[in-house]
Amino acid sequence: MERDNNPAAPLTLVPIAQALQGSGADCSEQMVEIARWCTSYLCNPHPELGRSGAVCPWSPPAIKRETFWLVDVALAGRDDEAIAAQLSGLIDTFKQRAPHSGSATQFKTIVCVLHGLDDPARVNHYHALLKPRFLAAGLMLGEFYSHCPKPGLRSDHFNPLRSPVPLLVVREMVELDIAFLSDQPQFVEAYLRTHGARAHIGINSVLHQEDRLSLSNEQWEVLRRIANR
Repeated sequence: MERDNNPAAPLTLVPIAQALQGSGADCSEQMVEIARWCTSYLCNPHPELGRSGAVCPWSPPAIKRETFWLVDVALAGRDDEAIAAQLSGLIDTFKQRAPHSGSATQFKTIVCVLHGLDDPARVNHYHALLKPRFLAAGLMLGEFYSHCPKPGLRSDHFNPLRSPVPLLVVREMVELDIAFLSDQPQFVEAYLRTHGARAHIGINSVLHQEDRLSLSNEQWEVLRRIANR
């Protein structure tokens, strides 16, 4: 399948229902594979997860609401500036997609299927490059690849961000995401700007789960310090 390497070219979002069927010129084999992985892995419990429910609690309702999309992104032969410009365009794309307000916005999801990475861990480079831009827009950007070492929130022995194909995943930042953002001051500030007065609700909720969540001592100290402001 030919892909446009023009950095200004908008990326084509494919509803997961279409990707599961493998229909249309915009569905690559990897996209179909990841669509199936999303339904079989993200949408189901896992014995090592450390809690009940789906691995990704946002995925099942997002798919049910038809607000779950995939997109193929070609990286080979392109410089970082072009790649970053194209992927950053997903910020506006995400916000332009319905719903635009209310609690239902938290279930919008875009899964970027990354092509042309010689080393799957290279996704960390693009994640670090782009994450501040997405956080500034009130969005989360997650990285997935075959040997991603990040542990789960409730189990140091489970690595939930492992996927058969390198991915970047976009969703709305919710109040409980402070648990994922407390390791960098700039991420904390982005969280506080996004949620304003309601930020303390998420922070206190995470603090009340201290005996169940696997955060570092430094992260817990950050959360306590913010809660006591």
